[in-house]
Amino acid sequence: MIIYADSLVNPDIFRDSRAETIIKTSTMDIDEINKTVKKYYDDAKDIVRLHSGDPSVYGAINDEMQFFRENGMVFEIIPGISSVFAAAATMGMELTAPGTTQTIILTRVPRRTEHFEKEDLELLAAHKTSLAIFLSASNAKKVSEKLISAGYSPEDRAVIAYRVSWPDEKIIISSIGDLEHAMFENKINRQALIMVGGNVSYYSDKKSYLYNPDFTHLFRKSSKKG
Repeated sequence: MIIYADSLVNPDIFRDSRAETIIKTSTMDIDEINKTVKKYYDDAKDIVRLHSGDPSVYGAINDEMQFFRENGMVFEIIPGISSVFAAAATMGMELTAPGTTQTIILTRVPRRTEHFEKEDLELLAAHKTSLAIFLSASNAKKVSEKLISAGYSPEDRAVIAYRVSWPDEKIIISSIGDLEHAMFENKINRQALIMVGGNVSYYSDKKSYLYNPDFTHLFRKSSKKG
């Protein structure tokens, strides 16, 4: 059986599946999800609990794993592709590129969820690294304000990656100061990733050292003559 986050996962992913049962979780709380999984587990069914992106990023899998362990249930986590990496692939962009940054920060701007003062967006954004802001489409104005307070210019380039890998995927080029308007104009208030910094905002054509003819390592000597 397959039990999946139907508000986030494209059902085309398993359209050729031979699963006997497919269950949607958008109306279920964690207790209902866990009880459903255990019911089929106790019936010796093969179960796929399908999350969007990679389950280790905003997947809330701790609550499920704890339940599985407490009930002696054997499980395996299969890694997925996070929307930040899917968006980079769609845009043909390297997130850790020479001349821009060697660091990627994944974060969010919370509204109703837990807030960590030391992880406030203004503090993280000050590093000017590649920055992927999840679950904040409806809070775009606050995102812009915090980025500008961190030292970004309102004119700096930003990207809105909407429903990446879905048929209606959109990559919207905006500016940091115009994020809220771009969301409104495109009727987006969820399922969108905001990307700034690094190659998104400050592109560099500096070449990588990795395959530089003069860069040697264990497996390759310099090709420079003389």
